[in-house]
Amino acid sequence: MGALALTLGACAATEAEPVVAAATAPVTAPSDPTELTFPDGTTPPHPPFGFWGLNGYVTPNGLADVKQRMGITVFHHATRFPELGVDELLPKVRAAGLRVTLRLTGDHQHYTNADGDFDLASWKAMLAPWKDSGVLEFVRDGTLAGHMLLDDIENFEGRDPDAADLEEMGRYSEEIIPGLMTFVRHRATGLPTPEGGRYRFVDAVVNQYLAERGDVETYARAEASRATELDLVVINGLNIADGGDGSSGQRGWRKNKWAMTPEEVERYGTVLANVPECAMFLLWEYDAEETWSDGSIGATHFDAPSYQAAFSSVGSALSAREGRPLQTR
Repeated sequence: MGALALTLGACAATEAEPVVAAATAPVTAPSDPTELTFPDGTTPPHPPFGFWGLNGYVTPNGLADVKQRMGITVFHHATRFPELGVDELLPKVRAAGLRVTLRLTGDHQHYTNADGDFDLASWKAMLAPWKDSGVLEFVRDGTLAGHMLLDDIENFEGRDPDAADLEEMGRYSEEIIPGLMTFVRHRATGLPTPEGGRYRFVDAVVNQYLAERGDVETYARAEASRATELDLVVINGLNIADGGDGSSGQRGWRKNKWAMTPEEVERYGTVLANVPECAMFLLWEYDAEETWSDGSIGATHFDAPSYQAAFSSVGSALSAREGRPLQTR
């Protein structure tokens, strides 16, 4: 079993506490969970497409609204609370006819020791409460599509986790929640190499593009090639909030970064969506609660019709392709 890796250079979805509705008109959410179940149990009809975050939208009407406007089929979120996840979040995702990947162990402070090192034992202690929590029914019907083992593997003040740590995290996740795809946030070319050269308990890697990475086609090929060498499924994406080249003139989530323009979203996204190995696509991020460096709200900025069209274009490129397994072992 395994994981997914990615480099954003910024935070992942904010950890979920009890959520509130976004200010959207009521929308009737689809409620047929059978649309979540794929014929072979692993391969969706098309590569899933969606966003990180959705804070402020994780309600029945909010999820249905974003699904309708953006054409998403999946999103990434975070909660370390089994009761909240199983009793509130996952039923809402299921009712909306969506899938979700989750970070289940909280932020770095929950598994960092006094020296600033990554603490594997503490990480395991954070995951242990999910055992026998009732989460397996959502894995079996496809609602819960993956577990992000760790966000930003190089951000510890002391020792960062190595490949052996990542492998043990993936193995332990399989023990606690059997059958759930797992992932870490880091690009393939930056991942540590495991013993034997291939990951056994990490399933997938997220190659999330920022303009500072250079030519997008060169980037896409290099990351997909490295992922294949490591025996990892490819999940591509864009850092729409902090990954622009500056031409938008819109300060990003961080003050020294720039949001992508709609043209960047469409151009970069189309290249990455058409990578043959791409099995899922995630954009960072669409969030109605987080304040950016200039005081704006990311979701409000991305509600412009030009952005909506760009997101739809990337989603259409993915919907034209056959899906690929999110796990290969």
